[in-house]
Amino acid sequence: MALFENESGLFSRRLFALGGMQASLFALLAGRLQYLQISQSDDYATLAEANRVNISELLPARGIITDRNGVLLADNDRKLLVELVPEQAKDLDNTLAELQEHLGLSNARVRELRRRIKRGPSFKAVQIAEDVDWDAFAAINLRLPFLPGVSPRVGEKRVYPEGETLAHVVGYVGDKTAADLRRMGRIVGDTVGRSGAEREFERDLRGTAGVRHVEVNARGRTVRELETNPGQPGQSMALSIDVALQRFVTERLAGHSGSAVVMDIESGELLAMASVPSFDPNDFSRGVDARTWEKMLVAERKPLLNKAIRGQYSPGSTFKMLVALAALEDGLVKADDEVTCSGVYSFSGELFHCWREDGHGPMNMMQAIESSCDTYFYDLALKVGINRIEAMARRFGFGSPTGINLMGEKSGTVPGRDWKRANYDAGWRSGETVITGIGQGYLLTTPLQLGVMTAALANGGKLVTPTLLNTQDAPPQAPRIGVTPENLAVIQQGMYRAVNKPEGTAYASSLLIDGQRMSGKTGTVQVRRISMVEREEGVIPNSELDWHLRDHALFVGYVPHDAPRYAISVVIEHGGGGGQVAAPMARDIMVQLLRSQASPQAASSAPSQERS
Repeated sequence: MALFENESGLFSRRLFALGGMQASLFALLAGRLQYLQISQSDDYATLAEANRVNISELLPARGIITDRNGVLLADNDRKLLVELVPEQAKDLDNTLAELQEHLGLSNARVRELRRRIKRGPSFKAVQIAEDVDWDAFAAINLRLPFLPGVSPRVGEKRVYPEGETLAHVVGYVGDKTAADLRRMGRIVGDTVGRSGAEREFERDLRGTAGVRHVEVNARGRTVRELETNPGQPGQSMALSIDVALQRFVTERLAGHSGSAVVMDIESGELLAMASVPSFDPNDFSRGVDARTWEKMLVAERKPLLNKAIRGQYSPGSTFKMLVALAALEDGLVKADDEVTCSGVYSFSGELFHCWREDGHGPMNMMQAIESSCDTYFYDLALKVGINRIEAMARRFGFGSPTGINLMGEKSGTVPGRDWKRANYDAGWRSGETVITGIGQGYLLTTPLQLGVMTAALANGGKLVTPTLLNTQDAPPQAPRIGVTPENLAVIQQGMYRAVNKPEGTAYASSLLIDGQRMSGKTGTVQVRRISMVEREEGVIPNSELDWHLRDHALFVGYVPHDAPRYAISVVIEHGGGGGQVAAPMARDIMVQLLRSQASPQAASSAPSQERS
């Protein structure tokens, strides 16, 4: 009996313990159900809705770019592409193999795709190919039931109808990079403006992304569309460029290396800005291979460089007007004071040669500008001094960016005593003032800066900011340089004589269209030192030198001479003489511009009035 009672008690205790465990488990399950169904009901309802609703981003159409007359410069076109979501592919190797066969992918491209898939998240689509031809695109669509994760779709590509003509101005788009994300934050789509206007106005051109909500079933198949917000397409941009003039300028500069700039002297609007040689931005928007890129980088004539804003050159004799203006403004000379040119100028035991070996004889200021007498400006530079020359150059914008709305503009160099000390740890020498007086030595400018200088000489001394935008609004008031109108008139008269008088260095390039003439100044810049032995035996002509040893050819000018409206600068690298090469180009460009601006009657009569 005692044994039975002991076993009965043990059984009761075990039953009680088991019951307690069951009660605890029930309480735990009840608590968990309360937590899931009551406390977290809203969160789980949201997750369930997310599983039911698929949200995708809709890329906005990129804004188009036109010239001032509405001609398309950058547009959007359809492109066929194939994408792959790696995590949805049942057999990634077989899928890539089949895509390679149908799309004609190279082994190198497949290896690159494998690396991208390995590095990136498996849920993110990877672009397999773009600009797929229709037959291949159709073949992929037919095979879709056997290619899970593959998505053929119609996208957009950027096209540039003018190609090389406006490559440096309009620019191109390319794949976005980590640097782009750091610079601009989140970027919709895979491409971003890489250069030119495409980069400068990226935020306006790219628009705002839209969103599409669709209901899907448990297998992920779309059941119905719930809501679509198309987003905001990018803004269209009208540039100040006149594409007809731009084409003419590019054709006129063909075969050379250099640039030309044509601008409105009041608004600063650029009607043309060409840099040659160039490249086709359509190739770059599709992506160029590394070998082609490297070849273009090391090319002697630098097709990737926008020489108008990034090329830096000694201005040569086109700088002489500023030296003369500095002398007049400080009352150091009078316009009719004469200096006799014998062909050689001696200073401090050094000989400085004029371009005309037998000299020009007595020269006043306007005659010196007309004939580009070096001796006159050697002497004038010493009278003015480097401090005044430096100050006048900076007043005309040299040594600083012009402020054009393009990335990468160079500032050039305006030398002086402080600059020499900072860069060479040496003092300034008077002989350096002599050669600065004819626009050589350390002095460096860009073709666009020369255009701005010329505009200021033509518009009465206002320093305009060049722009690529055709705003249609009144331009902002340009700051005045602060030069005396009477002194400026002397410079303008000298520039008129340089083109329109028989002794002028650009006389062969004079023009007359409907009573309108051109004023200007030539420049020829040596890029090598000519020894005394060579001078005695005869200076080697440019035509007999290697290309990189030939002089640079420059010209700056404006039209019409009596009511200026447009300024031009032309710089031809290693082109030879400014009067022989750059001035005829400028003449032809200005003839084209004046004809386009004239009435039909004036334009039709222009050829009989033109003189060259």
